[in-house]
Amino acid sequence: MKHVKTHQRLMATALSAALLAMPVAPAWAAEQSLELRSDGGYSSQRLPAGTRDVDLDRQLSGNCRFNRSWGYDLSSMEIWVNTGCSARFTLSGNFSDNEHRSSTSGAAIAAVAAIAGLALLASHHKNRDRDDDRPDDNNGSGYGRQINSGGGLCLDISGRAVEGARAIVFGCHNGSNQRFDWGRGGELKVSGLCLDVAGGNSSNGAEVIAFRCNGGDNQRWQARGNQIRSRMNGKCLDVRDGRLRPGQAVQLWDCNGGDNQRWWW
Repeated sequence: MKHVKTHQRLMATALSAALLAMPVAPAWAAEQSLELRSDGGYSSQRLPAGTRDVDLDRQLSGNCRFNRSWGYDLSSMEIWVNTGCSARFTLSGNFSDNEHRSSTSGAAIAAVAAIAGLALLASHHKNRDRDDDRPDDNNGSGYGRQINSGGGLCLDISGRAVEGARAIVFGCHNGSNQRFDWGRGGELKVSGLCLDVAGGNSSNGAEVIAFRCNGGDNQRWQARGNQIRSRMNGKCLDVRDGRLRPGQAVQLWDCNGGDNQRWWW
């Protein structure tokens, strides 16, 4: 036990010495700011390498709603705004400054970055746990809202929202099986269940159902303009065979800009 404590003290001392040896100008930063504006249409910008999380710091104009009029994708390292949303965003992560990084401080920077990374990751997961159950803009009511397709139809869970029930389009009636909440993690929740790509099938034609929420990528979605894309593979929520009629099944398909892949909320 004495050995372990001594080792811990030595590690702490070594880390402190490494920190003191670092240049005055930091080689990495925990946060950066970014401003992005929409003139009414879609606008995007590449995120700097090392970005781990994005938060809206200040809304400048328009109505900025997460996953509706703004969002980000860490797989493609992109942040976007739409429908007039303009805002200042705070980026969290480990941002390299290779131009000023010295070889003598490399080990210290790596150690600090690892510690900071763990702290940021813990904070991110803590916030995600908090935000998963929070509707995007429904004042915490959980009431949700309809997602409209063409021809007066709405995204609907066939019959009622029970586990395994298919997603279809149906005449809009504002029933509980047509009211969806956007979660901060990208979930589309309906009556306590999540919109789910059945079995995590990534093929064209994959069935979309209601299923218990489990945090999987096959339950995470991203609004891109009037498209709703799966974060699992970037494919679009699609009305099967392009037939906008009541009872038609909803599936996953390559994005093609068709009317059967356009949604409004």
